[in-house]
Amino acid sequence: QYLTKEESLIVKAKDVFTRVPTLWALFCEILACQGLSTVLNVCCVTKVAEVIPDDAERADWMGKFFAFTNVVSSVLQFGVLPATSSFLEPSTLWKIMPLIMMTMSCVLAFPKRVGKELADPTLNMVGAAYAVMKILEFSVRRMLDEMVYVPLDYESRFVGKEVISVLGYRFGKSASSLVLSAITHTLGIGGLRELSYFTTAAAALWLGTAWRLSNFVPTRAEAEEAYKTMKKGS
Repeated sequence: QYLTKEESLIVKAKDVFTRVPTLWALFCEILACQGLSTVLNVCCVTKVAEVIPDDAERADWMGKFFAFTNVVSSVLQFGVLPATSSFLEPSTLWKIMPLIMMTMSCVLAFPKRVGKELADPTLNMVGAAYAVMKILEFSVRRMLDEMVYVPLDYESRFVGKEVISVLGYRFGKSASSLVLSAITHTLGIGGLRELSYFTTAAAALWLGTAWRLSNFVPTRAEAEEAYKTMKKGS
């Protein structure tokens, strides 16, 4: 029976993801990561709109925000991370990232009390959490993502990357946005206080999936050895 290109890719993906559990673990980690990033984005946009009602000032703030995250990400990616790669294993970094965000999300969800009630997270708190998330995504996670594929065979790398880039990243953002929208609409949740609780739940989910993925990630020495062996074989 003739299969279309899409159907053939699905069949190959099913075989590869069954044969290589690392890819499935990475796929789940990406969905969780995109979920947390989406919730933090909503929190940030909501808080900025609340604190800065003027459109021009708000656009200026967001422009400076993303300029800052891009600069810091570049410094980390091309300056700091290469220098630390000799003594920090990839599996350790996979665990550190969600632990950082778990801590920051707890700060958002449970800030200082004002009288008998919890105060809403400030713009600085929300902005800092979202900035750290984007910096980790653009620098540390992007590097680790590529390192996962290094020891894999050609078919696993090719099919895995194609499926994960299409379904993992794109579907992850869309699905998390739809789920968040459905939950907030159904439960009547719209305040930043309630949304901050979702960041903690999303961070906990990311921590669990990243921790599981770290168990499949080889050490730097093992990855280099596998890469050398693969090059000799080709």
